[in-house]
Amino acid sequence: MKIDCHTHSFRSGDSVIKPKTLIHLAKKNKVNLALTDHNSIRSWKETVSLGQKYDVKVIQGEEILVFDENKCVGEILGLFMNDFVKPGNYLEVIDSLNEQDALIVAAHPFDFLRHNFSLIKSEFKRLHCIEVFNARCYSDSFNRKAKAFADHPDIAQTAGSDAHFPEEIGSAFIDLPKAYSLEDARHFMKKGLVSVHGKRSSLMVHVKTFFAKKGFFRVKNW
Repeated sequence: MKIDCHTHSFRSGDSVIKPKTLIHLAKKNKVNLALTDHNSIRSWKETVSLGQKYDVKVIQGEEILVFDENKCVGEILGLFMNDFVKPGNYLEVIDSLNEQDALIVAAHPFDFLRHNFSLIKSEFKRLHCIEVFNARCYSDSFNRKAKAFADHPDIAQTAGSDAHFPEEIGSAFIDLPKAYSLEDARHFMKKGLVSVHGKRSSLMVHVKTFFAKKGFFRVKNW
């Protein structure tokens, strides 16, 4: 089973992808996906339903902005979630995710040009996984640093496209050859029994995202 562990729908505000497009291109690119909109779960129901229809497995997730004493310290991915978790103190967010038995992932932790989880070096024991390949990282060095950090204490690893535009879907993923269900996937991911694959996206996607935030791209089926 291949899973793109970090994708966005138009509910994120800076993405233009409708759930139908997510599922169509995941199917075409032979990957399953985790839907991790920014601080939103509003596309879960539609995406999961479409995934069931077209045989694409969908992990319910969220990319959550976290703070420490009112200072933003990055973003955390929750995977295999059951309910919404609002942005807030990173310890409270982690507690809320643990209450759901979700997997807790540090998103693009060394990409200082975005909301990297800056407390990664002191707080990694509170996490289940580290995103060691994010296709949207501005530099290969950010992913290399994440991989090296995860390898040293042997932390479980994930990878994702961080797709905001259709052409990005499936550009990074994990492979779990012995997983046949989402429950299998969760087990193997937590154990770190995955292989990481991906190619970095063009920097142009960041330019497109900037204009998407300004409303210059229409949300539509591609």
